[in-house]
Amino acid sequence: MATSSPNTSRPIGVTLAVLAGFGLLATAVSVCLARAERLRASWPPEADTFYLPPSSALRAASLRHTELLADLIHARANVYFGTQLHARLPTKWLAKYLNTAIDLDPRFQRLYLAGAAMLVYNGQKITPEMVLASNEVLERGRKVFPFEWEFPFQIGFNYLFELPQDAGEDDPRVPGWRQKGVELLRQAALFEDVPYYVPNVVARMLTRAGADDLAIRHLEQAYAVATNPEARAQIKGRLTILRGRRASEQLEENLRAFEKRVGDRVPGSPEAFALVVGPRTTANAVLAAPRAAPSIHATP
Repeated sequence: MATSSPNTSRPIGVTLAVLAGFGLLATAVSVCLARAERLRASWPPEADTFYLPPSSALRAASLRHTELLADLIHARANVYFGTQLHARLPTKWLAKYLNTAIDLDPRFQRLYLAGAAMLVYNGQKITPEMVLASNEVLERGRKVFPFEWEFPFQIGFNYLFELPQDAGEDDPRVPGWRQKGVELLRQAALFEDVPYYVPNVVARMLTRAGADDLAIRHLEQAYAVATNPEARAQIKGRLTILRGRRASEQLEENLRAFEKRVGDRVPGSPEAFALVVGPRTTANAVLAAPRAAPSIHATP
């Protein structure tokens, strides 16, 4: 009776074990693939188009040409921003693009200011989250460029005016925001190269007229750094409203001053008569006025 030798049975056992291992591996791969497909189905459709690898991976892939890669990402961010703005869609990937470009080139100064404006003025209703995301970009720029007045000026405006307006006065964060905004604007007014108008505007920032002037200056800065025509149109619209309101208030102030001047001259008289007569002179003013010295040529 023939029996299998130990040398023959051993290769068969190894083969069966390898086949079983491949079977288990194939089953595991199939399960993982099905799970990955289900997960991918839940992703937004634009994920493949707008996804960016981590900054560390991009830095290694740039082969030390990080500034060039930052420029390319910035250009892609501008295209994405314009596309979403034209379609009136949210720009939820924009902050990722901006921060990645900044990671690769922290000295890209214009990107901080332009990116902060893009995060707020993007055709959507402005929310506190949008403004806070803008402040995060500006704070990064402030750390890299600590002697540039524009960063504390823009951040301070957002804290003092933009965030309370967008969040509502009932939001418990508003007092803290306002306090921080006042301090940042005060600091901005102390910079050596600050434009002439900033100290004057900051000095009146808590009045209605000062608040409007400050908002106008802030929007002028945002308009200057905006790169998209539609974003500039949105900023220009807000500027037009503010300038119109400011001009109307100025006319009212001038009218009140005019009426007071007329009333102080001859109360109850027509305006034209009061203007011709000139300032009213009281008896006390006459008595207090110095008398002219007699002329040496006068006749007795």
